[in-house]
Amino acid sequence: MTFKLSAELHGHMSDVRGLVAQGDDILVSVSRDKTGRIWKRAGPNSFSEDSVLLGHTGYVNSVAAIAPTAEYPLGLIATGGADKTICLWDPSSLGQPSSTLAGHTDNVCALASSSDGRVLVSGSWDKTAKVWVDGTCKHTLRGHQQAVWSVLVLSDGSVLTGSADRSIRRWVGGELKGVYEGHTDCVRALAPLPGGFVSAGNDGSVRVWALESTSCQAELYGHTSFVYTLAVLPDGAIVSGAEDRSVRVWRNGELAQIILLPSTSVWAVAALGSDIACGSSDGVVRVFSAQKQRLAEAGILAAHEQANASFAVSRKTMGDIDTAKLPGPERLAQPGAKDQQVIMVKSGQAVEAHQWDQATQQWSKVGEVVDAVGQAQKQVFDGREYDYVFDVDIQEGMPPLKLPYNAAENPYAAAQKFLERNGINLDHLDTVANFIIKNTDGVQLGTGVEASADPFTGGSRYVPGQGAASGASALDPFTSGRYVPAGSATYEPPAEYIVNAAGNAAGIVRKLAEFNAALPADLSIGAAQLQALQGLDPAQPLTLADDVYAALLKSAMTWPADKRFPSLDLLRLAVAVAPPAEGPRGFVESIGDATGLFALPAAGTLGKGDEVNLMMGARALANAFATPQGADLVWQARTQVLKALDGSWIKATNPNLITALASLYLNLAIAASKRGDDDEGLNILSAASRFLACTTSADAQLRLASVFGVLAHKFQLCKDSARVLGDETIVILGFQGASDAVKRAAKDLGAFLSS
Repeated sequence: MTFKLSAELHGHMSDVRGLVAQGDDILVSVSRDKTGRIWKRAGPNSFSEDSVLLGHTGYVNSVAAIAPTAEYPLGLIATGGADKTICLWDPSSLGQPSSTLAGHTDNVCALASSSDGRVLVSGSWDKTAKVWVDGTCKHTLRGHQQAVWSVLVLSDGSVLTGSADRSIRRWVGGELKGVYEGHTDCVRALAPLPGGFVSAGNDGSVRVWALESTSCQAELYGHTSFVYTLAVLPDGAIVSGAEDRSVRVWRNGELAQIILLPSTSVWAVAALGSDIACGSSDGVVRVFSAQKQRLAEAGILAAHEQANASFAVSRKTMGDIDTAKLPGPERLAQPGAKDQQVIMVKSGQAVEAHQWDQATQQWSKVGEVVDAVGQAQKQVFDGREYDYVFDVDIQEGMPPLKLPYNAAENPYAAAQKFLERNGINLDHLDTVANFIIKNTDGVQLGTGVEASADPFTGGSRYVPGQGAASGASALDPFTSGRYVPAGSATYEPPAEYIVNAAGNAAGIVRKLAEFNAALPADLSIGAAQLQALQGLDPAQPLTLADDVYAALLKSAMTWPADKRFPSLDLLRLAVAVAPPAEGPRGFVESIGDATGLFALPAAGTLGKGDEVNLMMGARALANAFATPQGADLVWQARTQVLKALDGSWIKATNPNLITALASLYLNLAIAASKRGDDDEGLNILSAASRFLACTTSADAQLRLASVFGVLAHKFQLCKDSARVLGDETIVILGFQGASDAVKRAAKDLGAFLSS
């Protein structure tokens, strides 16, 4: 029973982090592209994308299918992400989540549900798991010392949690009933078996356990790197996926098949009936089947084989080899000893891996072993040869540490090994990985992995919440060659509000008059007020009489939405000069009503006109900080404004709107430093960090980095939190910021935050 490619599902723009099947024909995938996708079988070997789930503001890392109940006859889909929330989706109405579960304080990286659809369990980097019953948190499971990366609801109602602390715990009614120990590294996956369960982790092992015994019943070895995911097929076969680009099928304690993919990380596997679905770091979902009628079309099979053949295989994936003793291409004329056997042959100076297909009686090339050749140029560390061995200075006056790395290796895997080997806090995982990426010029031969893909954490960043190891704070991502502390802790953030008082007032008034003439009398601006506007001196700052201001405010709130922008633009210029008049509903409320700021759609995109109005509104609120009275008005409404802004940038495509939103965040941060406290600063910092992680706008990046600087400079709590909320993003901006100014600012800010 050999699995072969049946279908490839393309649609995700980044790593596919989770999969769950509903029967034989429906598959749900979630991705670092912040979406979930529902796929439905369109034929024996094809699937179509049925729906896209848009609701998370960060990477979506986990997914579970909730069985039908009386309230939800079609069941629900649960997705969890880096935004710390769980979204519940009703298949009958997928435009937006039917509800959201909040409570975790960090990335939700694991989800599992009970067979009756009533219980959902979530695991998080916050070191807890939560048991949700009918949408309400009934238990918070505490006790793990590090992140909870895997959860499972067993048929008897008990709950299992697997953690980075290397243990598995069993809970009944919220109480700890047993601890399973044996893994020598982080536990990444759990799956049920009759009378027990199976686990896998970063130690490369797959382990079988009996439920009533805390001793391991069997250990399955074959993977050569982190094992991230598990599934169990209807016939009892165990399926595992790992960082070694392989999916492995285990039957009766023996390895039955190796499925190699043209992608470094296999993040997720699922049993799609008797088929196997897998999601990987190249953003593709692949389905493999043992049924002949479900075999992929010839063209798809050929493309898959070609992708495998051209993929660079790390020597560590192939085990210990002596290239001098490898056979030549003539070995391929002989048949394999068994189906799926992998051998290596030396073709000239190249070393190639080939896999035997028993059905076709042919060898297929599955990659080139990139680090098994050219060994005269290798560097040696601990008796092994590497493409690179960096010197890393951790502390002044101490000898440098050695950081080995191979070109086909995932930089995050190398970074984790380095930190653990030297007893350095894992807070620095992203810093070291980005150092590797920078100093190898991004060389990852054939891996197809984005620089941000993180096999250790499963998301943007893992912060265990422990203090840094002694000397570790000297780590500095902004150097090259030898990795030494650099930059100055002296940092002066901006202290003045951003006020945009530039504009062609005369041209704006002309457009206003054009719209005014086409409107009915009960909506139009009076002749006297319009004449006053037309008589303004364009060489002078815009000042408005009270009746003119009131007329503009009324037109901004009552005119058709596509004709409001001239009034909003004039109000924006006016509040940059004089305090805004509050009006019957208050200045902030009126701007919110006029622009739709406080009623943004929960899903979907914004129209062009919507974005223009929102831009004008954001500029008006930012400009209000030009006067103490205006700053008071916006500051008093800060909670309402922050709530409305949070996530608005996800829908924004207009670059001017994105910049205006970032400017408003910066002005709120400066106001917090002048009149707020550390809790208020932290609220702004948290929201700005989510924005900063999402935008590629140079102007927005510069302003949002300044938000970090302003608040971290004023409040120690914000400085500590800035290291958690934005450290990875700041590091990346130092290398890959949208402009040189952004890169310089990020480097200065990074040095300050690490001081």
